[in-house]
Amino acid sequence: MRFNSRRYHLDASLSPTHYNLSRYLSLQGWKATAFKCLSRINDNTLRFSEPAAQTLEYKHLLAKLVADYCPQVAPQTFCIDEANWQDVVHHLVAIHAEPPPNEELAWILKPALLNNGQHIHLFKTPNALAAHYLNPRRMGGMHVLQRYLSPHLLRDERKYSIRLFVILTNYDGVYFYEDGYFNVALHPYVQDFSDLRPHLTNEHLLDPEVNVIQIPAHRFAQFGHYLPQIDAILQQVMHGLRYDFPDAFHCGKQRAIALFGFDFMVDSQERVWLLEANHGPCFPVDDHHPLQAHLYQGFWQGLIQSFIEPIADNRPVRQIDYRHFKKVF
Repeated sequence: MRFNSRRYHLDASLSPTHYNLSRYLSLQGWKATAFKCLSRINDNTLRFSEPAAQTLEYKHLLAKLVADYCPQVAPQTFCIDEANWQDVVHHLVAIHAEPPPNEELAWILKPALLNNGQHIHLFKTPNALAAHYLNPRRMGGMHVLQRYLSPHLLRDERKYSIRLFVILTNYDGVYFYEDGYFNVALHPYVQDFSDLRPHLTNEHLLDPEVNVIQIPAHRFAQFGHYLPQIDAILQQVMHGLRYDFPDAFHCGKQRAIALFGFDFMVDSQERVWLLEANHGPCFPVDDHHPLQAHLYQGFWQGLIQSFIEPIADNRPVRQIDYRHFKKVF
């Protein structure tokens, strides 16, 4: 790459993605410039199609995409709000009248537009859900109600989820980084729902308290067995997204990418399920974060090598080295 192409213009305060990309570009010898017109990498580089990105980010839109193209990859999900909650309760009554064998039915309610672990509720009965919606102090707006996976696979008697990083491009399809991490709950699993901490694998529930321990996925032998299922899920979801938003995957004047964190959970039969996706996930900015040396340094260096540098020098797609990433399509 020519020296004069190694200039970037990024507002590091916009997001953890901007901060980390700025930091790792600087560490690799790139120069920041105050003038966007002089940069090869800038905020436009991260400006992938907003409608397509929101379809993955917003839980109710992702639920609709999955329902349309691949309902088998995620637990049964209802989009629920003030207008239809009674209809959803009636659906649950019918489901509970003939429960599946060997499954204790329960439901998890999550705000459609939030990813911070707040305002999440668990219910064991339709009546409990109805009581929640009759409470005038509850949080309003669109939510998703999803079947709570049970029984799920535990590690050391604790729940866990798997986070992988997915990169969407408007010039060469979709890729995922071939390492990630396990979010393992700090609190042992219990049947009781009065304390949500054993049941949720969000990093934070009650800030600043940490709710999980994060462990690099490559340290678990079974991770390699789950990757083919994860790959198949991503292919189905992304093919649906491309069908609904074909223009998002065609490059106009400038190449662009989007970074997502996809979360998965494994049930007791070792079947992998899609939970949700976060656009521009909360990458750590602390040098002392336990995953910096074991995951994030390699991820950001690989991202720069396989996506940022090829965008900066407008490298032909056939010449791009994706050695640390697997192509979804």
